[in-house]
Amino acid sequence: MTDMRFDGRVALVTGAGAGMGKVHALFLASRGAKVVVSDAGTATDGTGADSHLAQEVVDAIRAAGGEATPWIANLIEDEGARGAVRHAVQSYGRLDILIHNAGIALSGPYMEETADRMDRLLGVNTRAACLMTREAWPVMAGQQHGRIVLIGSTAMYGMGGSTHYSTAKASYLGLTRALAEEGEALGIKVNLVCPAAATRLVDTMDESPFKQWIFDTLKPELVTPIVAYLGHDSCAVTGEAFSTAGGRLAKIVVGETRGIVDSDLTLEKIPGLLGRVLDEDQIDLNRNFSEFAPIMMNALGYAAETEEAAPAD
Repeated sequence: MTDMRFDGRVALVTGAGAGMGKVHALFLASRGAKVVVSDAGTATDGTGADSHLAQEVVDAIRAAGGEATPWIANLIEDEGARGAVRHAVQSYGRLDILIHNAGIALSGPYMEETADRMDRLLGVNTRAACLMTREAWPVMAGQQHGRIVLIGSTAMYGMGGSTHYSTAKASYLGLTRALAEEGEALGIKVNLVCPAAATRLVDTMDESPFKQWIFDTLKPELVTPIVAYLGHDSCAVTGEAFSTAGGRLAKIVVGETRGIVDSDLTLEKIPGLLGRVLDEDQIDLNRNFSEFAPIMMNALGYAAETEEAAPAD
């Protein structure tokens, strides 16, 4: 089987100083990509800084004969996020692949959560993703080529004890699908990967057979194949979301039941209708609003008619 390569392509990988991001960066470089290794070197809770992490990955790439440059600014800050994209373009003249892998983990009972913790989680996830993709958008559009891969989490399904984290990661789904729709005419493909892997977060767990199973089974190297594919020229999908862990790969779907239509709906009718509303025998899968709207409008009896030209005076 011929290797799928990235020669001539420039990739920006955030959170690339350790864990999955590091594995992604090393792999892309080994396949010919020029890589911007972005990592401020913060702890898993977003505090502190260590510029050596990004530089060590860059050194490893260069030692293996590849090309790489570090970016160590904090992505929570405007210039940290936007500057990462600018640094890629200034260093290599283009940007083909943006993999936003950086993230922090803050968990705890919702009663103890604070606005500051929420802002930090949304900052490095939702806000940084929006700032970087906005900065990269005209670059990729001008090239008529771009690949954006957001690294989310299955916490997006909802995870008690990590409400703000779940909220931040869930925001990636809407961002992915909206950008994918806009990017189709521009040669830009945008996808979401929600992985599970043994990273620094697992190190904080107490020693147990389960922890050992995670390290033995959920290897970061098994997340990289789908991430790399979505960044490759040959990528055939856009607007999709994938769950992956330990070599398992599945599509994440969002849909609606057929539900009911009652133009005289009242509060009192809801209890009797709820069973039909919740019935999952028939599901419509919606990749974006443009797919959802016709289904909803058709159910309500709307049929688009061809407008006739107005009669001439």
